[in-house]
Order: sequence, then C-alpha cells, then structure tokens
Amino acid sequence: MTQHEAEYSFKCQRCGTCCRWPGHVLLIGEDVSRMAAAMGLSETEFIDRYTHLASNRRQLSLTEYPDGRCIFLAEEGCAFYDARPGQCRNFPHTWRVAEGCPALEDLDKNRVKR
Repeated sequence: MTQHEAEYSFKCQRCGTCCRWPGHVLLIGEDVSRMAAAMGLSETEFIDRYTHLASNRRQLSLTEYPDGRCIFLAEEGCAFYDARPGQCRNFPHTWRVAEGCPALEDLDKNRVKR
C-alpha cells in the first residue's frame, strides 16, 4: 500500500490529536459560512468571536487556546465536526501531525507489514 493509498483509507477515530497540535487552522469563505450556520451566528459574529488574522496576514484562522488546542475541541472531540473547516477535513491528505494519531499509527503499522 502506498502512502497515498493509505491516507485515502484513513478513518478518523475522532481522538482530537490533530486538534491539539499548535498552528493555524486557516479558513476560507466556505468554512466561515458553514461554521457560522452550524452555530446559528451571522458570519460577522462568527468572525468576531472565533477567528483572528493569521500570521500570513491574508487569511483568517480559528482562535486557539494558549496551549494550541482548537477553540472547538470538546471532551468528546470536535464540537462542530460536521461543519469543520476544509483544513481539518483534509487531514491527513494535505497535512499530518508528527505523532499521536491512532488512525495514522495503524495505517503506518499496516504499511510496514506489507
């Protein structure tokens, strides 16, 4: 199994490891619309409450806690999983955490066995 095939067979276990990884969750227009609607907020209210200007100064990013956790990480996982941003939806296809994701670790173990 190639890395590409493995990543597309990835099944999120909603462990939240990727939500604890420090760094920007960059947003695009569809993300703001989708998340605001899921929360029953206007886009302006959502932006004012839950985003800040990313360091690239071109995009909005979700607010994080001081330890890097996503503002929407609840004990049971993402509070808005069905409305999560595209960057989160694209995990692990366009980015990965270095360690700690059980679904990625399982894929890596299976790839080594073959």
